[in-house]
Amino acid sequence: MQLTSADETDLLMPLYAGVHDQSRWQSFLARLQRRTGADHAALILGRNDAPMDQATEISSGRNLREEADKIGLARHYAAERLPYRTLRPGRVYGAAELVLHDAAMRSAHQHFNEQLGVSDRRVIRIRDQEGASAWLSLARNDQSFSASDGALLIAVAPHVAVALRNFVQTEGLRIQATMAQHALARGRIGWIAFDQDARIVARDEAMAALLPITTDERLRTDRMETRQMLLHMAAEAANAANNAYVAPRVVTLLDTPHLDAVLVPLPDSPAIALATPVLLALCRLSPQPGEGRAALLAELFDLPRREAELALAISDGLSIAEAATLLGLTQETARNYSKRIYARMGVRGQAELVRRVLLSNALLG
Repeated sequence: MQLTSADETDLLMPLYAGVHDQSRWQSFLARLQRRTGADHAALILGRNDAPMDQATEISSGRNLREEADKIGLARHYAAERLPYRTLRPGRVYGAAELVLHDAAMRSAHQHFNEQLGVSDRRVIRIRDQEGASAWLSLARNDQSFSASDGALLIAVAPHVAVALRNFVQTEGLRIQATMAQHALARGRIGWIAFDQDARIVARDEAMAALLPITTDERLRTDRMETRQMLLHMAAEAANAANNAYVAPRVVTLLDTPHLDAVLVPLPDSPAIALATPVLLALCRLSPQPGEGRAALLAELFDLPRREAELALAISDGLSIAEAATLLGLTQETARNYSKRIYARMGVRGQAELVRRVLLSNALLG
């Protein structure tokens, strides 16, 4: 069966849009349900190595999973999907075919459908994509599906496979970006991406809160040398031929609060983009107040909590006297603590202490 131009507009557009929509494929399923006269349409998604009862189900019309759960048939609902992994991709199966060789399953299947008031089902397995499996499922309360309904599922299936591949790849990139951003935030590193004209293409949340921006998406600063440096480095990075080396440079972005950045060229920018980043500014941000770092430092070096807090205060640039005042300690107590800290951490003074703390994973807390 060939998809008509109306089918392409009615079904394929929401199918491909569903990769990015918040509602995922609800619109596509609603239109598929209407097109086939189904009372229930579902797209079932799962990892290739995961049990079927852990699969995600997006549905339109009757929510059979919820209905089964309400009448105590959740276990039967999960069992109904056990044969799905044995299905051959691209072929439409009737519900009876799934349990053809098992009398006990046939009986349970019939009881299950009677309880839910389902008269007919159709299932097609989508060709697996990059570790993900998918199935399209239709159900009717009365009457049976026609041959044209099955033919429509077969015609749509390759397009669902493409949408699934795009979804898997997009989700992978989203997860990578989220984890990278989380790691940078933990390390208190902010970033800004500039195009060849030193306009800001993107920035993280911390930098967005710190930096004033002009209406034409440039950094608002009174420092002429900063504006010139950004323009020079952006142009140099954009014009670097054959990945020619462009040395990183340091520039002051803000005076209050003081914020320096390392400017690093981006030689691997995408060839086609609405705004191509060519220059990255990396900034070391001040640590956030909180107890996370102290708890990690105490665990790493087997320190009592107050000693860990003192070690962090010293590593932040305070003298022992200043750290004692900050923490409400006497100077004598702070000095005694510092001696025990040096012994436990295996250092021989404040300089080594600061280095040991700054190189530890405690700062990721």
